[in-house]
Amino acid sequence: MIARETESHSVRRPAGCFGFLLPALMLWGAPVDAVPPYLTGVVEDGQAQTVEMPRLPGAWQRSIEWMAPEGSTVSVGDLIVRLDPGRLIELEEQTVIDLEGRRQENERRQAELDLAIMDAETAVLRAESAVRLARIDAEVPPTATSRLIHSRAQLTLATAEQALERAHAELADKRAENAGAQESMKLAVARAELEAERMRDALERTRVHATKAGFLIYAESEFTGRKAFPGDTLSSGSPIAHVASREDLRFRFQVHEADILKLPVGARIVVVADAIPTTPVAATVDWTSNQATEREAWSRGGYFDVTAVPVEGMPNSFMPGMSVMAELGQ
Repeated sequence: MIARETESHSVRRPAGCFGFLLPALMLWGAPVDAVPPYLTGVVEDGQAQTVEMPRLPGAWQRSIEWMAPEGSTVSVGDLIVRLDPGRLIELEEQTVIDLEGRRQENERRQAELDLAIMDAETAVLRAESAVRLARIDAEVPPTATSRLIHSRAQLTLATAEQALERAHAELADKRAENAGAQESMKLAVARAELEAERMRDALERTRVHATKAGFLIYAESEFTGRKAFPGDTLSSGSPIAHVASREDLRFRFQVHEADILKLPVGARIVVVADAIPTTPVAATVDWTSNQATEREAWSRGGYFDVTAVPVEGMPNSFMPGMSVMAELGQ
């Protein structure tokens, strides 16, 4: 963030070794626009693991139940954040019940379909037997019996053959119904399994583990500037914590919109850590954000994110999370 005085935003006094310069320049009558920007920021790990409030079913915001102590050293796999599950346990149990109920319903439905197919197959066997018996009677020559009996035998055969056709059609319908039901039942179970898996995953995501070794740093809200702590209730996407190491250290500053043009990519700055004011570090601006963000607790106007990298490497005494100040280099 930029600490400066203008008529358009409130006063933020810089601290540390640069704090005396701004009042002195103003006392000498220098124009405000001529005052160079003085920056405050932090040392950060460009490859840090960032923990954000996940978007979970049941609520659009969730509270932090527990966090590992800030500044503690963590290893891969260590539990670092635990969120309040809220209704997720109840929802996960309900999806398991729904899944088991769907499977039992499918078993009952399958038994009904199998029984219907067996009945249809039995009806086909009976119809085939009736046709065979009717054909025996129908094959008796008319000269060997009366015309009336012969005609009845022919009619019985025709009726039996029609019944056999209907039995075969009924069996085909039952088999087709069974095939269609198989797909719908599989889809229903798959949906229930997916929902149960989604709830299990959501419940698991309330426990966040470290994916890299380093130091745990509580995250700061980009809107209020306040750090997250156990007991806070945050909306989805809000930063909670970072796991940082010394692998890819850089500086991050928030620059007021009135000064962003003074810090283009490539600008040289001199950075001093609040805790180590006797160790200045030359750095180069390597990135600026495209859009300003309002900081409610700071001043009117927006602030741009700016990152810078050391020219000759980060001193060993600089650690992730350290507060720093900077001014434009010569």
